[in-house]
Amino acid sequence: MKNELEDKILAILDDHQVGVLTSVQGDFPHARYMTFFHEGLTLYTPSGKELPKTEEVRKNPHVSVLLGYEGPGSAFLEITGLASLEEDESVKESIWENISKEWFKGEDSPSFVVIKIVPEQIRILNSGDDGPDTLDLIG
Repeated sequence: MKNELEDKILAILDDHQVGVLTSVQGDFPHARYMTFFHEGLTLYTPSGKELPKTEEVRKNPHVSVLLGYEGPGSAFLEITGLASLEEDESVKESIWENISKEWFKGEDSPSFVVIKIVPEQIRILNSGDDGPDTLDLIG
């Protein structure tokens, strides 16, 4: 069952790059649209080092991502996990090749960073089954 569920999740990740990242600002959720890339179930999204979302991740790494919704009845993912700021050059280079360059001066720009999200739980909603399918990745 786990492999079948992972395959469904990966198919949605492959087909959708734009989603909503929610981090914690003070005591409240703070959501914004982001572009996501993935390697397996791990998500990556580009950011600027000095933007509010990176400061929020530094203070509280717990995040949520919604990805895949195309309209009524379409399946989508609800991902909860831990975010970190990824500065590995190979990861940054891989993400840089696939993003709009309007926000950054260059791949080696001191403001360019990648937010890495390691999922703890992934739920597929609206999948047509009896309820959400849940993949727990911790414990």
